[in-house]
Amino acid sequence: MSKASLIERAEKLTIHDVRAAIPDFSIGAILQLEGRFGIQELQVSGMLTNLRNGYRYYFLCPRCDQAFLNLYRQDCGQYACRRCLGLLYASSMRINMYVTE
Repeated sequence: MSKASLIERAEKLTIHDVRAAIPDFSIGAILQLEGRFGIQELQVSGMLTNLRNGYRYYFLCPRCDQAFLNLYRQDCGQYACRRCLGLLYASSMRINMYVTE
């Protein structure tokens, strides 16, 4: 398994990082992230809370259109969910050690 496929080594973007850019009580927004490697538009969806007193916001993965609190990117690529990028947690990888004499 290569090091690049670990979630701990990928750049992470959380919904809390961009919350200030989302208008209050909106049902969605499109955010433009501008960086050294171009512009990426990310769609944010607001889901009404159980108490119906506001919205909880999620990113929509640009590849699979599923809702996530976090998106990731590798090697300065585009942001996407961990499933679409094939990222694994280091703790989920099984390491077999063999002792030879």
